[in-house]
Formats: sequence, structure tokens, C-alpha cells
Amino acid sequence: MVSALAMLALAAMAPAKPAFATEAKGDLDLQLRLVETVPGRGPAGPSMTGVARIEVLVEAFRATGGVELRVLRPNGSAWTVKTRPFTTRDLAWSDRGGEPLEPGADGPSIRVRGAIRTTIAVPLEGAAIHEIVVAVTGLVGGDPIATEGVVRAVLGVPDNQPVDDGAFANFPLQREK
Repeated sequence: MVSALAMLALAAMAPAKPAFATEAKGDLDLQLRLVETVPGRGPAGPSMTGVARIEVLVEAFRATGGVELRVLRPNGSAWTVKTRPFTTRDLAWSDRGGEPLEPGADGPSIRVRGAIRTTIAVPLEGAAIHEIVVAVTGLVGGDPIATEGVVRAVLGVPDNQPVDDGAFANFPLQREK
């Protein structure tokens, strides 16, 4: 009893260390980060073009093979460029530490509690706030699993979303003329 109380007292005096998650939140987890939006050379307005560079991190709780990545519109249709479907072929995947991965016969695979990453360049057409959906599928023991995420890329128009730093949110205001 005395030793239990002593251990409890030591635990109460020890500084608390933050816990960090180092594995996927589910069978397949996807994290997207917009790296940059690069406008194309040409006129602004409805015919404006550009490219959104997006970093993609895929984490798996169980060993996952045949990982495939697709870019979609918010309504679920394929992302198109000049009316042609955009495909993500020959992506350069790396592991969590940045070491290049060699894809297997069925495509890239993720080890148990592992992660792979790549960067995709999604072409943009028209001045707008583009919502880009990235869908990832894979196979776990022959069974398909899937997840998706969304990122917003602003091209040629003002971004009207609030900037939230966790303590304050700033909203852009428009003045009346």
C-alpha cells in the first residue's frame, strides 16, 4: 500500500509529456496539404490556368497493397482538363522518411502501421476556388478499402475563407461603395 502511494506521488510530480500518434487513425488514413498554387502564363479571368501542388500522405494500420490514387470533383466525377480525365500515373512514392519506394506489380504498398507519400500536380482551369477531392484505394487481404480527402486551391480570385490560428479567426470584409 505504501509503495503504491509512493508511486502515485512520483507520478503526480513528474511533468506531463504530450502524446503523439504515430499510426493511422483507421485502416486507411489520408492527409492532404496544399503546397502551392502556381498560375499559368496567360490572361486572367475565366480562361486562367494554373497548377495546384498537393502533398499526399497515406497511412495504413494493416499491410495494404495495390494503392491507387484518383483526383475527383466534389460531385464524384473525374477531374478533367480540357474535357479529358486527369490521371495520376507514374507517381514517385516515398516512405515516411523520404526514401523512394519501388512499386510492386499491383502498385505501391504500405507496411503494417506504415505510411507513404507523394506530391501531385493538379491542373486548374478558370479563376475560381477549386475543391479537389483525392481518393485512395487499396487492398487488405484481398478486400478493398478506401478513403478520401479534400483540399481547396484558390486561383485568380480572392479567398473568402476565414484565417483561423486557433485563438482568433479573421474574416475578410468588403466595403460598400
